[in-house]
Amino acid sequence: MSTIRLRALDIRRILDARFSLSGLEDWKNKDPAWWSSASNDMGRGIYEQALREARRLESVSDGALDAELAAIRR
Repeated sequence: MSTIRLRALDIRRILDARFSLSGLEDWKNKDPAWWSSASNDMGRGIYEQALREARRLESVSDGALDAELAAIRR
């Protein structure tokens, strides 16, 4: 597996641990009307925060990413 692919998987692990990103994406895809509703403001806010964190993690060094992974394993 390529380094880029491994890095992407590591980032996804971090986002799932911190934000339950997979769950949020499931809700977004399964019920777009509810996802867009006013009653889901908090869910969309968490999702947006997760996407910002993904962009940040994409730009960190390998050492910093390793530290982030270690933090979610504790």
